[in-house]
Amino acid sequence: LSGEVLHDSGEGGQPRVRGGTFAARLAVKMKSAPRRGPTGLRAHPDLGRTRPPCRRANAQGRPASLLEGRFAREAARFHASRRRSAERACTSNGNERASGESGSASGGSSPQKTKAGSSSAPLSQSTFIKTDSRVVAIGDLHGDLQKTVAALKLAGVLSVSPDGAPVWCGGDTVIVQLGDILDRGDHEIQILHLFLRLKEQAKLRGGDVFLLNGNHESLNICGDFRYVTSGGFLESARVAGLPPEMAGRFQAQLKARVALFAPGGPIAQELANSYVALQINDTVFAHGGIMPHHVDYGLGRLNDEMSGWMRGEEGARSPIVAMGSPDSVLWCREYSREQWNTQVDRGRSCALLTKVLSELGANQMVVGHTPQERGCNAECDGKIWRIDVGMSSGVCNAAAQVIEIQPPAEEGARSQIRVLRAEGAYEAPLSRRKGMTG
Repeated sequence: LSGEVLHDSGEGGQPRVRGGTFAARLAVKMKSAPRRGPTGLRAHPDLGRTRPPCRRANAQGRPASLLEGRFAREAARFHASRRRSAERACTSNGNERASGESGSASGGSSPQKTKAGSSSAPLSQSTFIKTDSRVVAIGDLHGDLQKTVAALKLAGVLSVSPDGAPVWCGGDTVIVQLGDILDRGDHEIQILHLFLRLKEQAKLRGGDVFLLNGNHESLNICGDFRYVTSGGFLESARVAGLPPEMAGRFQAQLKARVALFAPGGPIAQELANSYVALQINDTVFAHGGIMPHHVDYGLGRLNDEMSGWMRGEEGARSPIVAMGSPDSVLWCREYSREQWNTQVDRGRSCALLTKVLSELGANQMVVGHTPQERGCNAECDGKIWRIDVGMSSGVCNAAAQVIEIQPPAEEGARSQIRVLRAEGAYEAPLSRRKGMTG
């Protein structure tokens, strides 16, 4: 976490941090708390105390709004003022283009000036990876820490020490999380912190953890907080260091979230290290899906442009091809239909997929974004795997599932994939909550 935690106590008996990043300071917050949550992991005593509003039902028996009463009114006023004053618009729902930006978003390829302390190797240098290690892919988590821990244990990479600390036990396993850590749940930043901790430990043992950005990450960087729970706002206020007398005020929570997630903010800088698209051996990973025009544009270029925008680099723009339309990488649902209207529609989608995989030299693609009522599944003769099972309590509250990918046995062979299910995993379709489509 690039910060040295000093175990000797400072004032008030708290551990001290010398230098380090936002993540290191957050690690101290987590380390200093004696309380454990339902997962067994130690949690900050002030985080996650509120029940997810999406689990309450209104009088008609439907899920209540995530932003109710004054939360909704305050958020509406905030978004209206932000839209009027924004220097560059962001896409909030995947159906509009940013004003003043061209469809090609070609400006991201030029050299850019990085803020001090945020420089790192371009993601384009690690967009295509070869490994002999086992790979485990995890779908959308949406702020549910308990399901995150369940998925990681199911993958065989997480154990919890006697004092409540997360411990990597996966050896050289590679984890790929497909995005949408944010929104719909109360423990978004704790989940991000958990993955950062595990990544550091995994690399010491020959493994790794790769995070992808989903559409909900891009929404939050744009300042669109429609899907943030009251607990998510409270978590942001606590992480930003607001005192208790301020942390309960919605205006203060809103300002804290903007400061954390705006381009160049502490959380945005962490998310800038996540990918839009990633290929490991013969498997391509993306949150929504890769279309032929994304390949023409360049997956490495997409990664670098998204990263630069999130870091707040000078001259960087929100990448339209990645997040600006229904067929962008983060919003695409072309390959995620559980039932196509006709066989012609299915054939068209599979033909597009085959073209993309051929151009990338891959055999299959793994996507999230669209909850699958029948769990992790494959289509188009195993060329597309859909692994968003709606496990978050803010979506379907389904049992955790992940997929395990064994590398090809020889050159030209295909990776072997199987679904790992937790005990009690559902067999019959689950009814998705109204409006919960990723």
